[in-house]
Amino acid sequence: MKIEEIKNYLLQNFDNLQLAEAENDLFFMHKKNDKLPFATLITKDNEYDAVSNLNREGFFRLNFPVDKDTFESLFKELPTGKKLEAFMHIGIDFTKEDTLMPHPTYGSMNWVCIVNPSRKTFETLIVKHLKQSYQKIN
Repeated sequence: MKIEEIKNYLLQNFDNLQLAEAENDLFFMHKKNDKLPFATLITKDNEYDAVSNLNREGFFRLNFPVDKDTFESLFKELPTGKKLEAFMHIGIDFTKEDTLMPHPTYGSMNWVCIVNPSRKTFETLIVKHLKQSYQKIN
């Protein structure tokens, strides 16, 4: 899928989201929480997070939180980390496309990520988790 398609899906299917943009990265903020985004679309590496190698042409990463039980069921084989970057250095290939993974920096806060999701993965897996996450905050 393309970034524009995911952006449009989020804005058309989830009420009360406001879009904030910073240096081509997109932050979908819920009106009830202007501190933490509901989801982000990140288009490039930065000094804190370069493990997905997003500086490649056409690459982006969708990030969003899930509840603790969902996170644990998705990644039960991984060690539990309690600090920022807990998943960054345990051998996960964060450059892999179309694969749901713990977020490299915020996985310990039950955030997940996916680089360049396919339409099939987005529609059959990601949408379900986005809807569950949205229900928790709405």
